[in-house]
Amino acid sequence: MEIDTLLKLIQDWTNRVPLIILGSGASVPFRLPSMWTLGEHLKNNISFSESDDIAQFEDFKLTLDKVNDLETTLLQIQLRPKVLEKVIFETWSLVNKHDIEAFEILLEGKVEFPLAELTTHLLKAAQRKVSIVTTNYDRLAEYAASFSNAFICTGFSQNFVGHFSKSIHQQDLTKLNGFKGQVNIWKVHGSLDWFKSHEETDRQLPYRSTIPVNHKPLIVTPGLSKYYETQLEPFRTIFTEADNEIEKATSFLCIGYGFNDIHVQPKLIAQIKSGKPIIVITKELTPKTKQSIIDAGCKQYILIEEANGKDTRIYSSSFTGELIIPDVNYWALSEYLKLIKN
Repeated sequence: MEIDTLLKLIQDWTNRVPLIILGSGASVPFRLPSMWTLGEHLKNNISFSESDDIAQFEDFKLTLDKVNDLETTLLQIQLRPKVLEKVIFETWSLVNKHDIEAFEILLEGKVEFPLAELTTHLLKAAQRKVSIVTTNYDRLAEYAASFSNAFICTGFSQNFVGHFSKSIHQQDLTKLNGFKGQVNIWKVHGSLDWFKSHEETDRQLPYRSTIPVNHKPLIVTPGLSKYYETQLEPFRTIFTEADNEIEKATSFLCIGYGFNDIHVQPKLIAQIKSGKPIIVITKELTPKTKQSIIDAGCKQYILIEEANGKDTRIYSSSFTGELIIPDVNYWALSEYLKLIKN
């Protein structure tokens, strides 16, 4: 296949206005912590006074050092309530710190923000509506929608004290005066802005620098606890909406998503196996991505990653093997945008 023909196909699939799926790789350019960084932070910043909690956390640290993977560690250990609470609080604190730093840099205009550029581009071509499904806690999707002058729908009302509603998103918000359109953001593992009060009320308290007194973060950490937490609201409704978006999407654009999540990938894989086009852009394709798409015989795919530190490697259903395009980095969203807007 000629490169020009492949690049034209990429433009065509993207301009169909795909469902965007954001993974942790989408946040790395803004120095949001990786799983490895988070694991090291947890090891070095958590302590306990009760002997049972101390013993379990020592087991946690030993297991993490042995397997060198936070999610695998958390799948092997059923954390005690106090240990789990501290893991959640420290996870929130670390991610939130870096998120706020990223927002300050974006406001100062010191770095490009290609996700906002992509959102703006797609809003113009999509009857003013774009949908994002993300496994990330950070606010980068919300920042992108905000810079695009779009109305944001997460399932929570957009107030200083926002409440969750099963019906708030079931209306057409694309033509609200003063907005360029609507961006649905379905955060299947929770958000830095979401908290549960001691009265078990779910609240959106935007852009907090600290966790409010008598509240706990509504984020789902990797491991055994997420199987339970995600059966509760607001996650049940959010999963339903994410599934609905995946089912009705005409195509998919995955950015930094590694196909390692049990909540998003089953429905997504079913759709791409049925023939819907998918594009994956990431610095390094995970084995699970290749297994889920290439090995599974999906009919329309383009997978893009870095090669040799300076080139782009592409796998596609349109040809056998791999294609190396020298001296370009289309796996980076900023360069990918130049490609689709040509």
